[in-house]
Amino acid sequence: MRFSRLALAHLVAFGLVGCADSHGRGATERDGGPVDAAILLHDAQVGPDASLVLDGGARVSCDPADARQALCVDIVCDGLPTWHWNGDSCFAIDCGTCEGADCDRGFRSQGECQAAHAACDAALCESTGGEWLWWAEECGHFECGFPPPEVCIRGMPVCDCGDERRFEPGVGCVIAGCPEVDPLPPDVLCAETGGEWGPFCVHSQCGEQSELACAALACHCPGVTQVFDSLRGCVDGTRCFERNPGERCHERARCGGGTICCDQCGGAGCAGEPTCVAPTCDDDPSVDTCGNRRDAP
Repeated sequence: MRFSRLALAHLVAFGLVGCADSHGRGATERDGGPVDAAILLHDAQVGPDASLVLDGGARVSCDPADARQALCVDIVCDGLPTWHWNGDSCFAIDCGTCEGADCDRGFRSQGECQAAHAACDAALCESTGGEWLWWAEECGHFECGFPPPEVCIRGMPVCDCGDERRFEPGVGCVIAGCPEVDPLPPDVLCAETGGEWGPFCVHSQCGEQSELACAALACHCPGVTQVFDSLRGCVDGTRCFERNPGERCHERARCGGGTICCDQCGGAGCAGEPTCVAPTCDDDPSVDTCGNRRDAP
């Protein structure tokens, strides 16, 4: 039996195709994979707090570490950086600049950090060809290209394995046996999901239209976090949450290159849209890290 893509979305929403984990993980469920998922995990076991227990009894949690690089640190440190897990990947913190309860639980290298977390859902998703939606607030992992129905109290980051697969915790992306679908015309799909179909040259990205002048038809998805997906239409996209220095940002964005998103500021220096900028380190207490004067009207 063949379905339209819109019909498939409805089937998934009502659970007729099946949901791998539509209610999210419980407090005692494991966020991890098979015990042979990494060299350091060949004897891993699940601890009472759902952490991964490595050789020697050390515990590694798949939850984000309480560790971050402090801004405007005036310190000289000749030690090596430490690597920490943010819930989906490992990141470095320079010596002497770490803030948080887990600063003393860092790893000595990126490879060591990655190997220790290789059995976590996020790592398994990426290593088996899926996309880990670290910014998502879904009730369970995608199946056949669609998220499950929103029936949970609190959402979570999930894995999108694509339109032919689903995510199986502890394993990764596997074939799902999805129904065959007939694609909707892109103009219909665009309009059905809140977009505008017109002579925009190319599909919009993160709310921004192409500056090129051409008559090619495309979809403009107005949301600052949206891209056009040929299966689901206007949807949130990872690119819109990962922002480079100088790009527009928003509350849930990750600014790269050591920059911060100045989306909450007030004063004379807060002109224009929120942008990823380098923090302002000033001894003047009336100036915030975005360069705005706190006492400005």
